[in-house]
Parts: sequence; structure tokens; C-alpha cells
Amino acid sequence: MRSSPALRALVIAIAMVVAACGGGAGGPAAGTASGAAGAAATSAPVKVRVAYGNVTPANLAPFYANEKGIFLKNGLDVDLSLIDGGGKAMAALLGGSVDIAQLGGTEAMSAFAGGGEVEAVTLFVPVSPWVLMAPGSYTGPNDLKGKTIGVASKGGSSEAAANQAIEKLGLKLTDVSILSTGSVANLTAAMLANQVYAGPGHPPDTAALVKAGYKVIMDLASQKVPAVENCTIVTRKFATEHKDVLQKYVDSLIQAIVAMKKDKPGTLPVMQKLLNVTDQDALSQTYDYYVSQIFPIYPEVTPDAWTYSRDELAKTNASVKSLDVTKVIDNSFVKNAQDRKVGGG
Repeated sequence: MRSSPALRALVIAIAMVVAACGGGAGGPAAGTASGAAGAAATSAPVKVRVAYGNVTPANLAPFYANEKGIFLKNGLDVDLSLIDGGGKAMAALLGGSVDIAQLGGTEAMSAFAGGGEVEAVTLFVPVSPWVLMAPGSYTGPNDLKGKTIGVASKGGSSEAAANQAIEKLGLKLTDVSILSTGSVANLTAAMLANQVYAGPGHPPDTAALVKAGYKVIMDLASQKVPAVENCTIVTRKFATEHKDVLQKYVDSLIQAIVAMKKDKPGTLPVMQKLLNVTDQDALSQTYDYYVSQIFPIYPEVTPDAWTYSRDELAKTNASVKSLDVTKVIDNSFVKNAQDRKVGGG
């Protein structure tokens, strides 16, 4: 495995934080049932440790699959835990505290460039869901100059979105200061507390920000800007040694997407539990945006969106500038599911 001092230091620094999220290192128990992922399990379900890096609608598919028993139907006993922040979740994956991580593709590219043997096997949000929001007193791009823009994490999708929005407003990245808050939840809290002047947001957080007097000053979502917003990330070792388990996991996510698209009333309570949001209008709008419009039934990972996102990320992370994105993605699991018509059709 390739490695770097910075990467090893990050893994060690986070290890104690994530220790409670999945026990000791190592993969799922050996001896998994063979056959298609949709077949009924003939033995005890395989335990799989999964982390999601932020409380966001982009993580709805694994959360729904867990809540509705889809993983269990496919022979998986999934321990799904929040490790708040994409960087921390990635460190947990690299350190062996979890087997699978649900987080941004930008974090995957940054980790790979830093020596981590990781790969993305699904992509749920192939377009940017972000809008850049500023206080109601904002009058134009000059108001951003010299101000602090909040993001969830350095090298993450929120920073890529902030950079894109700043440049689309005709400013230079050097015109503003970027502050990493650690997670999407922290970013929203920092904006509401006026600890940062502006920042990227997406549903349902945007509803709370609008109520607090913020307004959209750049809408990347409506422009369908390519993104690698939320992915299933594994180590290459796990994908090789536990291929059958990973296929069942991907199958389960696809089945969850199909079920969600067919059942809005049944999905909203699950979304409410994931997001800890009770505003039914905000939840309904979030469902319409993410589930109806953005989530593909087959969450393919193909080079186009990854190349675009790499080029954006390279503006603040030079290590990814020459990255061959095909080394960070593996579409074989989604392709396998599509060939077997796991999602129907």
C-alpha cells in the first residue's frame, strides 16, 4: 500500500475518536454465502461496519436500507454509524475501524493522492446540490471580499462547491478566507451563529438558513454542475477480499433507491430520523430534490464527473492535479447489479 507521513498521522490522530464505531480492525467474517445478492441468506448474516461522514440527504440510501431491513434480506448485518466529518470517516476507513464509508468523492481523491488505496464503487449525487448563501444584507460579490467563507471540511465537496461559486461570482479564491468547520452540521451552525459570513448549503439546511435571513447568492444546483457528492468508498483490499459482501451491499442500496422512489410517504419518516428535522415541508422538498431528481437508480461511477471534480479540487489541493481518476473508481459492482436488473427494467 502506498502511504505518506501525513496520511499515517491523520489515521493515528482519529483512531481513538472512531474506536467506538466498530470494534477492532479487519473485514467481515469469512465464509459469506455465495450466489446473487438478492438471494435469501442461508446462514447467519455477515456483519459489516459502515460509516457515513455527514448528516445529509445524500446518505439516505444506506440509512433507508438499514431501517427497512433491506441489508438483512440480502444477508448483511450492517452496523451503520455516523462519524461526523468526511475526513474523520475516511481516516476510520483507512485505519480499519470500518469496512465501508459513505462520503464525498473529493475526499476519496485526496486520500488516494495521499497514499490511501481506496476506490469509489457508487456515486449517488452526480451533480452539485449546493447553493452559496449569505446574509440578507448582501448586495453583491464585493461584499464577500475579505470575508470568511465556511465549508464543512478541507478537500471536501463543500469546499469544491464554495470555490466554484466564488469564481462564478467573478472573484478570486484569494479574495476570501476559507474556514473548515468539521462537518455539514457544524457549517450550518457556524452560519446561524454568524461565525462565518457565508457558506454553501443544501436541503434541508437551506430551509433553516432562509428562516434566519440568509439568501442564495449562487445556485450551483440549478446549473447541474458535475459533482461526486456522495459515494460508497472502500479500500481496494476490502473490494478484492470481500467482493461478494460488497456486491450485496451495492445491491441493497439500489433496491433502497427503487423503494424510496416508489414510496414518498414511507420514506419521509426515515429521512426525518436521519436528518433530525421535523419540518414536514422541508422534508418534502428535500425528498423531491434528492430522491425524485438526483438519485439515479443505478449509481454509476464514470470518469466524466470525476475528472471535472478533480480539476476543481486541484485548485486547492495540488496533489490531485495529475491524478488518473480511473484508478479511484470501480464501476463493476453497479454494472453487475444492472446486468442482473436488480433495480428492475
